Amino acid sequence: MARFSGIHGRITDPAVAEEYESAERFDKVRVGDTGVFFPYNLSIKYIPYKYIDRVFIRINEVNGKLCCGKATFQYFRLVFVRDGKEFIDVISENEKAMDDALAAIAKKAPQMAIGFVGKEDKA
Repeated sequence: MARFSGIHGRITDPAVAEEYESAERFDKVRVGDTGVFFPYNLSIKYIPYKYIDRVFIRINEVNGKLCCGKATFQYFRLVFVRDGKEFIDVISENEKAMDDALAAIAKKAPQMAIGFVGKEDKA
């Protein structure tokens, strides 16, 4: 059985392990009915939706010099926010997987703020 960790330490609940096995997989992220799973240190991190206020994707670009010129590499971070603070993120090079994971989270937890919240969206 995989070793799970939550916000406040180790999780031994068998229901979490069952949900992990049935969760949809998007690269490193698995989206379940009650939360999100991803590898973290030597365990699998479980973040319940009720703990998350907002989720969004941050795109980072890295400019690299190669022997034959320059190249720009992108990676995508699925960022989780609680109480206005970013508390954890998952990094991937697969843009489609991160977009699909964000869409799946939006379906499972429609009450959550998903994506960018601009000035006009704040209430």
